[in-house]
Amino acid sequence: MQVLAFGLNYIDILMVEGKYQFKNKLPFIPGLEACGIIIEQNCNKSTLVGKKVIVHGKNGGFSEEIVTDYRNVIIIDKQIKSYIAAGFYVAYLTAYISLIEIAKAKKKQTMLITGASGGIGNALILLGNKIGMDIFVVTKNNKKKTFFNNFNIKYCLTEKDNIKEKIIKLTCSKRLDIIADVSGLQKKQNLLGCLKFGGKYLIIGFMDGNFSNIKTNYILIKGLEIFGVRAGEYVKRNFKNNNNRIIKSLISILKENINSKSNYSFYEFNNLKKALKAIKSRKSRGKVIIKTKYYKEI
Repeated sequence: MQVLAFGLNYIDILMVEGKYQFKNKLPFIPGLEACGIIIEQNCNKSTLVGKKVIVHGKNGGFSEEIVTDYRNVIIIDKQIKSYIAAGFYVAYLTAYISLIEIAKAKKKQTMLITGASGGIGNALILLGNKIGMDIFVVTKNNKKKTFFNNFNIKYCLTEKDNIKEKIIKLTCSKRLDIIADVSGLQKKQNLLGCLKFGGKYLIIGFMDGNFSNIKTNYILIKGLEIFGVRAGEYVKRNFKNNNNRIIKSLISILKENINSKSNYSFYEFNNLKKALKAIKSRKSRGKVIIKTKYYKEI
């Protein structure tokens, strides 16, 4: 497959540093997702040649050409922008599994998203809006607040705010149904105190080693539900070799956002290291996309 562009994820950094739970055998090429054109096939499916696809897996994405298994390929319409497809799979699979499969999110429920200016945060906002939820977001600082001007969100807070105090005030003491913690903010602030009785706390990610010790008295007294989200593992264990429903749902979401032009940061292939540093330092906004020498919109 000829790679047009690929998306970067915080997990890529953890894998490169050897800190992720899955360890690739050395040496390996990092990269979980990409978009490209099939130029050769060896699986008796000649009609695949020339198709535009999303490719996903545990490595190999940081490339100009990839050899991959047919099971790791999703055929898409050629009119879908390459940069959207390149950074779509990981973020939106995570958001879908988090809200639809695990949390069973419903219309008019309230949700707080931490690390909201990143790719997964963006996907959670879009899917939450699609469901009809009231969304509150937390971002690192005031500089990133302007990023959310085009988003349909209730309120934007920063990590320097007293999140619990703000949420109680903004919800008139009703508090939240769901917290999607992408950045691991629970380590720095007691997010569990923001949840109403029976609320759901989704552990989606960690940044800067934000691993926390959760106070179990909050879980008991408030009847909370705590979920760890590993989207790929969830699909693997619950759908095994029949994940067609998930893929169809993701493709439907992708088509709805076919003309999206904002919320992306672009880098050339020779600036890959710079792009990874931007993600690690939390200076990036939206989904970070790397364009290869083959990049073009078909």
